[in-house]
Amino acid sequence: MALSSEPQRVITVRGLGRVRRSPDEATLSVSVERTAPTAAEAQAGTSQQMREVIAALSGRGIDASDLSTEAISLEATYDYRESGARLTGYRASQTLSLRLRRLHELGPTIDAAVAAGATGISGVSLSVSDTRSAEEEARGLAVADARHRAEGLATSAGVRLGSLVGLSEGSVDDGPRPMMRLRAEAMASDTPIAEGSTEVVVAVQASFAIED
Repeated sequence: MALSSEPQRVITVRGLGRVRRSPDEATLSVSVERTAPTAAEAQAGTSQQMREVIAALSGRGIDASDLSTEAISLEATYDYRESGARLTGYRASQTLSLRLRRLHELGPTIDAAVAAGATGISGVSLSVSDTRSAEEEARGLAVADARHRAEGLATSAGVRLGSLVGLSEGSVDDGPRPMMRLRAEAMASDTPIAEGSTEVVVAVQASFAIED
């Protein structure tokens, strides 16, 4: 809060608006890994397994545009003994990035991928597909909060609050953060999913004139 000197006396305050939304989509990575005596066998085995995983995901109605190859790797494996390293075979892996637009299907989708041969699930992230409406609502709450704070300061100072003369949106120190809770009700999937709610926070700085 700051009271300016002439030519215009103002009260400047910071307002915060907070809106919480439940996530409605998820992103995750699904991987397969195979070892074999030769590089060709390891790579071929991994490719076949990934095709089966993709088929299983597509069978659940996931669009091809929401699937993308994230990584492919192939490396030799060794057995390290006192006599030195001995080549034992090759390890191949492929990782698929997946966007799931129906969050309630996350658990069953993970189970389907594992049943089809996936050996790794990672990077599960829950999010809100459209945050624009939440940001607009939070912005309105922030402006209202700023006016409320300014009115309180004006009353405490024994002055009369005038019209809004300056308004800007600033950074939020305690920004948006996920708040997770575990679903307690029974799910069709064997994989329990922790749903979250994302808090969208908007901060504004507002200046109000002090009326004579």
